[in-house]
Amino acid sequence: MATLNLSVTYAPVSGFAPNTVVGSIVAALTGTNPANNQSQSVSPGTTSVVFANVQPDSYGYSVQAFDSATPPNPLGSAVTGTFAVTAPQTITLSLPASVTASQS
Repeated sequence: MATLNLSVTYAPVSGFAPNTVVGSIVAALTGTNPANNQSQSVSPGTTSVVFANVQPDSYGYSVQAFDSATPPNPLGSAVTGTFAVTAPQTITLSLPASVTASQS
């Protein structure tokens, strides 16, 4: 398992109707195994989204802004990419190293 930290940078984008505001940001991970999919909704301006316990898999990620309507509408295009979490080739285990016997 791994922890993934998505660092989000914002930039102004013009062309939206007056009074349009960003209501939330949704960050999503989509694995080849659907059981590994995760998403989080965070406040606008959030610069870091952390996903814990990311299983080994090939992933796509997307970060999308939404307005505050019900249901929310996407604003602009999602920022997307791919990455892979590989399984470790070896692991370290804590094994018994010594024993002390005593009699009472």
